[in-house]
Amino acid sequence: MDTPIDPSVNMRGPKQSILKTLQQSSSSVGDRGESSLVENYTFNQDAARMEFTKMIALHEYPLAMVDHIGFRRFCNVVQPLYKVISRNTLKLDILKFYESERVKTMKLIQTNSSRIAITMDMWTASNQNKGYMTITAHFIDNNWNLQSQLMRFMYVPTPHTAEVLVEIIIEHFFEWNLNRKVSTITVDNCNTNDVMIPKILITLTF
Repeated sequence: MDTPIDPSVNMRGPKQSILKTLQQSSSSVGDRGESSLVENYTFNQDAARMEFTKMIALHEYPLAMVDHIGFRRFCNVVQPLYKVISRNTLKLDILKFYESERVKTMKLIQTNSSRIAITMDMWTASNQNKGYMTITAHFIDNNWNLQSQLMRFMYVPTPHTAEVLVEIIIEHFFEWNLNRKVSTITVDNCNTNDVMIPKILITLTF
């Protein structure tokens, strides 16, 4: 049975990986000499569009920024060739970027030889009266670096029973092929979790 998910908050994947990619892109700015950049510069609309998408995601700017008159004037002065995209196009670009990072993270986990430690947290937003859950994977990669990847951030519909949570978590484990790689599962001291964990363990292969 499919579990209804709030599309405004459903994030299945690698936020840390996305932020790392964005930060690496930012740190490379200014590494090359300004004179060589000017001499060899050729405007690339696709590259500019991708960097704009990364900027929106990195700084959590509103998508409506593309409609701001001041922003459009600024772009026209800095680079008249740059075509400001629409809000809907920007949304699609962000989702494509997210999906590419999610695929990279899935590949990293699936090709890694170590087991995966899972931590889960759930809370209710007081201003919305809605429940949310995060699932994070922790592991040592093949280069002996500690990795922590936020794999899923999602809205959980009521009631928050053990059966509902088990269905969501197991679906996630199989989606990411984690059913044979989980080493530990850490949750908070909630009575529902006491019922949930044994049900999850039945489906896992150690």
